Amino acid sequence: MADESNPGPASELHIVHQKITDEGYALTSELDIGLPPGCAESLRRAYFDSGQLRCDKGDQPADRERARDVILYEWENGGLVLSEYETIAIRDRSGIRGERIHKRIELLGDRQFRDLVKTFISLVPEKRRQQKGTFGINLFRTHTDVVTRPHRDDEEFIIIYVLDRIGGDAESYLYRHDREKMDPAEDGDLVLWKQLNSGDLLIFDDSQFKHGATPLTPPPGGRAKRDVLICTVDYPTTYLQRDPVS
Repeated sequence: MADESNPGPASELHIVHQKITDEGYALTSELDIGLPPGCAESLRRAYFDSGQLRCDKGDQPADRERARDVILYEWENGGLVLSEYETIAIRDRSGIRGERIHKRIELLGDRQFRDLVKTFISLVPEKRRQQKGTFGINLFRTHTDVVTRPHRDDEEFIIIYVLDRIGGDAESYLYRHDREKMDPAEDGDLVLWKQLNSGDLLIFDDSQFKHGATPLTPPPGGRAKRDVLICTVDYPTTYLQRDPVS
């Protein structure tokens, strides 16, 4: 049965929707969108500090620890119905050809994560929402490089939710890039350069930007660490490749 509640404070959701519509991206925080106090810390303890992440051979950067889930969602009577999707496979991403399957953690059994997914999907402006689609959740712990270069994920919307950071830099950036008019090798015009802290969120229209983050710098005598959820509101073609009759 659908949950007909409207996740998150209506005023903040309206602000996020308007910023995405006007500028293509929005900065907000876990408290502003109605996630419970300490949500980032709770998720970090449950999934990042409990031995559930792993390093996969051939991944870039090589020291990145990760896990993944993919959720099938459908809007029904104003609410969201969620279920685990049949696969978490990634194809031809981050300069790596072919299909990859990273470690899966089925997250819908966790009520807090289920509510988070509903809230994140609700950040998409109503006029941009698909009636049905997939939502990718990537759990990343990085220690040196966060990404290798400015890039696109080639999905509809990207949501970055920082859970924790030890060390400096790891500054997130967005370059506005018109792929129809610009050389693919160009980055574009810088529109955002910001260090995200625990509880901060950034959502953006992936088609309008190249994005990334600068490398982490370790604290004196210590090791750097950045725990983050990178979520994707996927294009229909992402799941229709596996679900052609839907």
